[in-house]
Amino acid sequence: MTFSLAGRDPETGEIGFAVATSSVCVGGRVGALTEGCVVFSQCRTDPRLHRYGLRNWEETGNAMSAMEAMQEAATALHWRQLGVFPARGEGLHFTGASCLGVAGGLTGANSLALGNFLGSDAVLPAMIEGFETAPGGLAERLVAGMLAGEAAGGERDPLQSAFIAVLGDDGLKDVDLRIDDSGDPLTDLKNMLTAWLPKSAAYRVRALDPDAAPSSSSIEHG
Repeated sequence: MTFSLAGRDPETGEIGFAVATSSVCVGGRVGALTEGCVVFSQCRTDPRLHRYGLRNWEETGNAMSAMEAMQEAATALHWRQLGVFPARGEGLHFTGASCLGVAGGLTGANSLALGNFLGSDAVLPAMIEGFETAPGGLAERLVAGMLAGEAAGGERDPLQSAFIAVLGDDGLKDVDLRIDDSGDPLTDLKNMLTAWLPKSAAYRVRALDPDAAPSSSSIEHG
């Protein structure tokens, strides 16, 4: 009962994902990323599968191998919906036979959409188009894709939580934001992202060069 979107920016090298669902705290359960790869375990979610996919990716750099590792580690695979999205090459997706429809996956030039218990067949295409045609940086485009999916039917139950993460250079997440319990989580996530993005670069400096970094007080309060 979830829809998710992975995307990449070939110009900056960033990779990331966003996800929304009708239960609380989706950011603690669905999706994980490392340099060069995003993985998803959703539907009847087993977050432990993420580590099998990421570990295999780090060892092999092969998306199919990472997908196979997640499938082999899964119990009751027919209830799992899985995705692997590399920084280069086409994303992969798997939807088990017991996942509630509308369910499936769709790839775009620089994106992968997954979903189950969706409101219509139009949701996944809308997510891909919304992402691929949106202006702005990667995080803004991921949120645009998710909002397009919601407008096309979203999930059949009301959304309750949402999450977004974007991995930049040096192994640092430039975006890592979650809405854990809300009546309108994607709108709240968009608003939180708008508030966060002007501060992101300063917090990156604090990680990489703390001697040159501004104080948190100056970042937050001017």
